[in-house]
Amino acid sequence: MADLEKALEKEVSRRSFLKTTGIGLGVAAGALVFGTGMVGAQAQTGTVAEAPLPYVELDPEEARLRGHAGYYQAGCSFGAFYAIASMLRDKVGGPYNQIPLRMLGYGRGGFANWGTICGALNGASAAINLVCPDADTNKLVAELLGWYTRFPFPSAEATAIGVAGGFKYTTKQYPKIELVTSVSDSPLCHASNAKWIAKSGFLLPSPERKERCARLTGDVAAKAVELLNAWKAGKFVATFKVDDQTAGCLSCHAEDQEGKMACVSCHEPH
Repeated sequence: MADLEKALEKEVSRRSFLKTTGIGLGVAAGALVFGTGMVGAQAQTGTVAEAPLPYVELDPEEARLRGHAGYYQAGCSFGAFYAIASMLRDKVGGPYNQIPLRMLGYGRGGFANWGTICGALNGASAAINLVCPDADTNKLVAELLGWYTRFPFPSAEATAIGVAGGFKYTTKQYPKIELVTSVSDSPLCHASNAKWIAKSGFLLPSPERKERCARLTGDVAAKAVELLNAWKAGKFVATFKVDDQTAGCLSCHAEDQEGKMACVSCHEPH
């Protein structure tokens, strides 16, 4: 497994950049600069290919590790997007070298700390959208959101790695401890955090809560890669279905609202 910190600090030389992009002379060489906790990209000229971009099978466990590390650089949305996009840079190159990895940084804390859609979902969905046609993007993203609402975060895999100190390339200190899990019943950041905080007793500013979200970010990135790999192999099958109570609500409200979230997580049943 590549050392992530070295990968972040590694400069992309002019020769290798032009070779992988194939866009000819007159293009400014790009370099990844690891500076003030954010990965930046220098301006480049030339036409960036429109999505869908090429996709090759990726390692979900590598995505889990990169997502965790990326969280500590610029938050959950960046971390999930970075995990997938950086792996595609490594394996495909080409157009991925022209996509600034920092572009999803705004999504931290549920969109600029507004607590709306979980930033990890936002970042992973953006990566999915880069490689899938629109109809397939909708299917994979819908499946990812549905899975998120019912999954007990953080995963056993993420916690096992974290407790063992497996995130060796993270430049920041993080709590190497067991963490309780919680199910959000919602794709919203504030709901997801609130349920975990209520169960764990660790408040929002605590290192433990931040580590929970770092592990969650890696989990979401890993799941997104699993979905993409299945899609690439022609084996993706959607499994998420709304629960019976939500289906009952939608039977009356199909024409005055849109959504698949569990209704009673916010509304009183009637």
